[in-house]
Amino acid sequence: MPEADEELMQKLQRDGDEAAFTQIVERHQRGLLNFFYQFCWDRPLAEDLSQEVFCRLFAHRESYSVTAKFTTYLYRIARNLWIDYVRAHKNRPTVVSLETETESGMLKDHVILKPRVPHHEPTVDEAIQQSELAERVQKALDQLPAEQREVFVLAKTQGMKYAEVADVLDIPVGTVRSRMHAATRRLQSLLSHPDHRTKEP
Repeated sequence: MPEADEELMQKLQRDGDEAAFTQIVERHQRGLLNFFYQFCWDRPLAEDLSQEVFCRLFAHRESYSVTAKFTTYLYRIARNLWIDYVRAHKNRPTVVSLETETESGMLKDHVILKPRVPHHEPTVDEAIQQSELAERVQKALDQLPAEQREVFVLAKTQGMKYAEVADVLDIPVGTVRSRMHAATRRLQSLLSHPDHRTKEP
C-alpha cells in the first residue's frame, strides 16, 4: 500500500529522504501544473511555478506539521506563490489562446478544461468546435473575480471538498459555498451568452 503524503513528509523531515521527496513530486506535479495553468494559461510559466512550489516545500519542510493535511499545506504554498507572482508583475498575466503557436513553434496546450479527446480521430469540424468551446471556457474563467476563480479552480479542477478549500484559503466553508455558487452562476451565464463581457459587481 502506498505511503500517505504525511508519512513521506515525515521521512523527508527526519532523514532528508530524497526518495520520499521524489514520490511527493511525482504524485502532485500534475495537479500543481493544472492549478497554475487555470490562472495564467501559459504552460511554461505553470511548469516554472510548480517547480518553485516544490523548491519551497523542500526548503521549508521543517515547518510542516502532520496535524495538517498535506494537500492543504501544499496548495497554500501554491496560492501564496501565485499571489507573490501577480504582485511582482503588478499587471495581470497576459492570457494566451489555446493551441497558440509560440515563437519557438511549440504549441501551448490546455491541461484541464480542454474537452476530452474522443476515441476516434475528430473531423475538422469537430476539432474546431472543441477548440472554440475550450476558448470560451478560458475567457469565461478570466472574467470571474479572483476570489471566485480560486474557489472554482480548487473545488472543480483540483477536486477538493469545500472544507479543504476553506482550509487552503483560510475562509469559512459557508464563504466557499457562496463563492462557488456565484462562480458557477456567472460561468453558466457567460457560456450561454459568449458575447457578454462585463463582470458582475
